[in-house]
Amino acid sequence: MYSDIERKIFRIYFNTAIHGKSPSLKDLMRWTGKSEIEIRNTVNSLREKGFLVKDKDNNLIANRIKVK
Repeated sequence: MYSDIERKIFRIYFNTAIHGKSPSLKDLMRWTGKSEIEIRNTVNSLREKGFLVKDKDNNLIANRIKVK
């Protein structure tokens, strides 16, 4: 289950991927109002859960299908 910040960051990655780019740390901090540590911890949590994955260019993208 998502926490509120996980849901928000996942949606940001999902929506920015439509435009072919990945959000920067500063973008995530500005759009969520959270600190750098909170963002990093949440992104790591989403990666561990399989919701964010790296693409061929080594950018993080939202995984549409949860990986177990």
